[in-house]
Amino acid sequence: MRFLTKKKPLAPLASIMTRKVLLLVDWDNLFLNLFAVFNQQINLARRLEAMQNWIQREVGELLGGYGFVFAPEHFSSIHQQMCVNLNMRLMICPKRPLEKPKRHPKTGRMITEEDTVDETLIWFGTMMMRHPDIGFLCLVSGDDDYVPLFEEAARQRVKRVLIPPTLDSLSKSKRLIMLTDKHPKTLRRMILRLDTL
Repeated sequence: MRFLTKKKPLAPLASIMTRKVLLLVDWDNLFLNLFAVFNQQINLARRLEAMQNWIQREVGELLGGYGFVFAPEHFSSIHQQMCVNLNMRLMICPKRPLEKPKRHPKTGRMITEEDTVDETLIWFGTMMMRHPDIGFLCLVSGDDDYVPLFEEAARQRVKRVLIPPTLDSLSKSKRLIMLTDKHPKTLRRMILRLDTL
């Protein structure tokens, strides 16, 4: 017996535009890249508030009025409070100990524990895309590790918005950029750089 899977029907543009935005933030990618450019003069709260205003104006309303920040255990209490003040929910992702040391795929250094932020963000984003009110996935990162998340969003017919912290934070392959959707009015890709705010 063959099982047929139904594809999600294409929604009219007007109904997509009334759907909510799922905002996912890779904290280390955001913070480390902005810190490399601005040092102590980052003014993160102002940048994040300007980002939320841009999302509200250009994309839509955040699901439940919140964004989600994925951060490692060393996430500072000052940044935690700032995120709470900006209606962002915190997802702390502890490192996973390895049975045997291995080389980090990007740095080449030997590691005894691995970061879980990327995999947790991808898991959460994939799960949340099933929510019937989600029309947009807005990712704050420039890391190509999130290409599978954007590819899954495309399969789910969820529009993709990219917010890289800086130009240098974008992976060299530019695959995330190519998977980002175009704005229905301007026909430009929905991309906002945090270092320009």
